[in-house]
Amino acid sequence: GSFFMVCSSYLLPVLIATGASNLSQSEWKVGAFAAAATEIGGKWLGNWIVVGAGFSLVALFVGEMSADSLQLMGMAELGQVPSIFATKSRYNTPTYAILIGTALILCLIPFKFTFIVELSNVGYCFAVTMEFLAFFQLRIRKANDIKLLRKIGNVLLLIPTISLNLLVICLASYVTYIYAVSMIAFGMVLIHANTIWRCIKRDKVGAEQDTKCVT
Repeated sequence: GSFFMVCSSYLLPVLIATGASNLSQSEWKVGAFAAAATEIGGKWLGNWIVVGAGFSLVALFVGEMSADSLQLMGMAELGQVPSIFATKSRYNTPTYAILIGTALILCLIPFKFTFIVELSNVGYCFAVTMEFLAFFQLRIRKANDIKLLRKIGNVLLLIPTISLNLLVICLASYVTYIYAVSMIAFGMVLIHANTIWRCIKRDKVGAEQDTKCVT
């Protein structure tokens, strides 16, 4: 039921706007839904679409920022990034994780919207591909009790999805490649620097050796 509800929330507005309005294909751009709503139901419906879109954008931004900051806080609690990102405010929110997320968003402001969408798609496809490869390693390579035929079936299920992700990545521009590789390199440097710093701190206090410090 939830699947059809979510699909309907996307399909019904498009079907109604395209079927009940006189907008041509060239007129479908930013603000087209508001223009179609004004044509169908009047100015009040167009204004309602604009207000609803504004609240939706704010909710999406807050939800995405919260998810990213909590993920960074979890990585800090696991020791994968500096522990400062696990610091919480009196409202139990990760202060520094939210600040770095906001700073990264501000860095994207000068770029065009199409570039931001392209960068988001490339980052998402890369992350999902890594998740599928991790599933491949855990499910197939480390599961000795699974039959060979089932392993082959799991591989065949992963091939189309990974292929589509790689296709999206290949369609990106060189600027997106440079930006994405720079962010990945920065993350890897941050993780290794944090590991080295933890090893140095443990050596100074004479604590038990961490397994991550063993080379």
